Amino acid sequence: MDIIRLNEKIEEFVNKHGFDNDALALKREHAIQKSEEWQRTLDDLAEEGRVLKIGIIGRVKAGKSSLLNALLFDGNDILPKAATPMTAALTIMEYGEDVRAEVDFFTQKDIDEIKVKHDAYLQLLNEKIFQNKQEIEERALAKKGKLQGLRDKVLDKFKDKDEALSAQEKQEIEEKARSRVEREMKNDPSFASYDQYCRMKASGKSLGDLAQYGTISAGSVEELMSGKLNEFVGADGKFMPFTKSVTLHIPEKGLQGLQIIDTPGINDPVTSRGERTEQLLKDCDVVLLVSPSGQFLSNEDTDLIHRVTTKEGTRHAYIIASQVDSQLFGSEGQGLDNPADILQRISATLTGHARSVLAKQVGLYPTMKDTADKLGKSPVVCSSGAAFSIRQRFNEQHTWDSNLKHIWDNLKDRFPAAFADEESAKNALDQLANIEKLHGIIAEVTADKEQILAQRRIDFENSKRTALQDYLQAWEKRIAEQVSQIENADIDELRKQEAELQCQCAAIDLTVGKVYEDLVFDIKFNLDKQLKDKLSSEMKKYNAASEGAQGTATESREVYAGRNWWTLGIFAKYKTENYQISTLQATPVRRAIEEIRVDVEDGLKHLSASYSHEWKKKVYKQIIGALREAMGDEGLDERMISRVVRNVLAHLPEAPFRLADDMPPSLKKTGQLKGNEAEEYIADAEEYVSELRDTVRKDIEAYIDTLAANLKKVDLAGDLTGNLAGELKQLVNEIENKQASLFRYQSIQKELEALKREAV
Repeated sequence: MDIIRLNEKIEEFVNKHGFDNDALALKREHAIQKSEEWQRTLDDLAEEGRVLKIGIIGRVKAGKSSLLNALLFDGNDILPKAATPMTAALTIMEYGEDVRAEVDFFTQKDIDEIKVKHDAYLQLLNEKIFQNKQEIEERALAKKGKLQGLRDKVLDKFKDKDEALSAQEKQEIEEKARSRVEREMKNDPSFASYDQYCRMKASGKSLGDLAQYGTISAGSVEELMSGKLNEFVGADGKFMPFTKSVTLHIPEKGLQGLQIIDTPGINDPVTSRGERTEQLLKDCDVVLLVSPSGQFLSNEDTDLIHRVTTKEGTRHAYIIASQVDSQLFGSEGQGLDNPADILQRISATLTGHARSVLAKQVGLYPTMKDTADKLGKSPVVCSSGAAFSIRQRFNEQHTWDSNLKHIWDNLKDRFPAAFADEESAKNALDQLANIEKLHGIIAEVTADKEQILAQRRIDFENSKRTALQDYLQAWEKRIAEQVSQIENADIDELRKQEAELQCQCAAIDLTVGKVYEDLVFDIKFNLDKQLKDKLSSEMKKYNAASEGAQGTATESREVYAGRNWWTLGIFAKYKTENYQISTLQATPVRRAIEEIRVDVEDGLKHLSASYSHEWKKKVYKQIIGALREAMGDEGLDERMISRVVRNVLAHLPEAPFRLADDMPPSLKKTGQLKGNEAEEYIADAEEYVSELRDTVRKDIEAYIDTLAANLKKVDLAGDLTGNLAGELKQLVNEIENKQASLFRYQSIQKELEALKREAV
């Protein structure tokens, strides 16, 4: 019998025979939950096992689309290309019977956020243009060297310098200053927001225009990709600036059982999309980092690596060196004529480089260790999407584009022996493409996932079945005790105990009440201290992450260096000066804060639960002692006292600890920050961590106060005497009707035996 039905049948058994009073304590002792909770867990496992989730990360033009087209679509150009380096939408691909795309657009809140960042970029841009314009103007004046008639004007601190430059010169200076600054500012993190908002305004569209486009249907994949979808993800698409993510449903065999998450680049202009991207990556079973072999693992790639979280979800991570065909003609190929040998050498070189880069990242950011270990575990996989396309369309050269033709010609010229005939050429192309290796990775991960999920379900079901078996044995023991008491107890002695209990109520109330009061004070004092010590320990993790993520970079600028004596002090001279700016990898700091939040909450919950468990054991021991003190060792049956105390304690209030705080939006940044932005971020982070510490301390105090108040509401002595009186009365009644009672319990024991057989 499955555990859900078995649990339900045992619950029916308990309710049928009125065993509710004993049931709560026994359920807690054996971790028996409601069937609905167990069913939710089983449903989650089934849902999780439905598809294999693969995350793809890589910078623009890394060859992600070519790789996926080769991996999933036999080299056909199915996937949409990124619109721009900064605005590529988050793309999710799943199998579907019908060809369609579900488009998720930015909200008004998202657009407002982009607008704020756009305005900040413009302000900084204009400030820099003004500064550059002034510098260029002064140099232009000095270069002209026309001092005659100009001296007095220039000496007057250039008040009339505009008159010294023609309209054309001023226009050229303006354009030069703007061009220089715009070129520099494209590397600024805020450029993405500026670019995004400009595209939104240029489109002439608004959110109201998008309501009807949530779902896009098409008759074929080609129609969807080359036509309708371009409006939403194409570089010139009317709705592209508003597209947050696209989920593609494609009836392609290669997608069955898979979900592919193709992520946008770093510096996402919208916080909500960046958060969703990271959450999706966190839930992935495997992550593929795609980096072009010619510019392997650049700074942008290392920034992307910080997106990968393996602690919670991702079990596998691989580095793919794409476009490897371009490296066959470089230094790695010297002395070798076989492309397979060159590939082996390239793979070894790139693997060594990757492990060196990852080790450096761990040194800088210790929180990266789990991710680095998984990425560095396997050798770098070299692949060429172009080679795969050539191989798949080997006899259809008329379908090749100019790039494929160029690659083919280069390969034949460089390796005439390997490409001497069709069979040899196809074999060499297969080796270059290396798609079988990628298919093998996915197959391995799929098998691993299925095995792990199947084992998790088996382990869960086995543990709950064992718990139910132990639960039934506890009931068997409880019924046997009751039968033994009915058969052996002296009814006169029981009535004497009833009377004694009535007489000793006041003494029990005083003795038990005093013990319980001391125990409540104990939990209030000691648990408070332990929780705050745990908080301090967890908060130390931030310091390590923050120190590791901070650094410096060198930049240069031109600064005023006095005036040239040969121009009679009229014109300024400048020199190039190097200076240090602060840098910060925001992702590991933010992730450390997020982990601290989770660890604090989980740690406090676990600590409070374990302390509560030990505290109840202490209560049990001391209450038993207090009852003996009040009534004497011979006053009551020890097993009855034990059972009654356990049942009363099972009803004590529970107050699991919960952290109510939330992380502010200003800390939800990714990638590398520089200068003021880095300094502002770390200042905000330190302020938040400090406030978090204070907030959690207050939450601990509030939790302890609430817990103590709830415990004080419990009339433990009264509940005990009431339950003992009830137990004695029931036992007296059952002895007075001994034959009927024994027949009833014999019937109950038969039901238990049947349930035990079903539980095997």
